[in-house]
Amino acid sequence: MTDSGAAASPSGSPARERELLLAAQNGDGDAFGRLVGPFQRELHAHCYRMLGSYADAEDALQETLLRAWRSLARFEGRSSLRSWLYRIATNACLRAIERAR
Repeated sequence: MTDSGAAASPSGSPARERELLLAAQNGDGDAFGRLVGPFQRELHAHCYRMLGSYADAEDALQETLLRAWRSLARFEGRSSLRSWLYRIATNACLRAIERAR
């Protein structure tokens, strides 16, 4: 479930990541936190690079995590979790930029 060349699975193994994903998809908030926690720092940096503001990046990261939690049941695993989160974060940043205009 991870991109080649990307960081190792956040949980240590693909089987453990699948287990956490299934638990999170069934409403386990702790499993969701363990699943996305390893990506939060890099997602925040990504948002900061797009928005140029620490506070705006924080807001975009929170929006990203909320949207990921709400749509996790629809995550099919066709891409890595990391790239799926980056897509959500990028869209959150683009919406923030559009609102600022």
